[in-house]
Amino acid sequence: MTSKPGKARSRVRTQWLALGAALVVLAGLLVAWALSNAADRVEVVQVVRGLSAGDVIEANDLAFASVAFDVGVVGLVPSDSLDSLVGRVAAIDLQAGALMQSGMWRDATHLVAGEESVGALLSLGQYPGGLARGDVVLAAPIDAAAAFTVVAVRVLDVQSDANGDLMVTLAVPAAQSIAVAQMAANDQLLLIGQPLAPSPVEVDQ
Repeated sequence: MTSKPGKARSRVRTQWLALGAALVVLAGLLVAWALSNAADRVEVVQVVRGLSAGDVIEANDLAFASVAFDVGVVGLVPSDSLDSLVGRVAAIDLQAGALMQSGMWRDATHLVAGEESVGALLSLGQYPGGLARGDVVLAAPIDAAAAFTVVAVRVLDVQSDANGDLMVTLAVPAAQSIAVAQMAANDQLLLIGQPLAPSPVEVDQ
């Protein structure tokens, strides 16, 4: 016996209704999953105004950004460390929208206790390429026979001219400041690059 057309249409409508209900349930599950993932987010520090390497970081250059907790990126700066970045120096060009990560900044460009400032005019070959404010470098004599202990110094300011010469201001430990100043005056000062020291700013691991 063949089915009546009315019963066939009813059965088709029932199947479509069941499918629609299943899609509604699936959509609800997806929304719940998205909401649960949204709760697993953390606030980190973000650049809101582009900076060039060597620029001093100011409070209005930074803001908070909410990111997924499992982004898989280490070294992000949590929001409660934002104030610790103010006054530091950009180690690289920072683009607006970038998330701050360890290695993007250097120490502040002012003297601290136990330091004295020394100025020097350096020619090509007497300093490492890309020297910028906040860099920590080694000061040594060009004459290897000179009686001087190599010392770590910080770059407070740096200006270049068309010839590639650099006028630098260095933060030097007080005990070595006179010796470094004498080397600079006699055109015997050599600056040597070294790896950046770990930053004291707390970052997410």
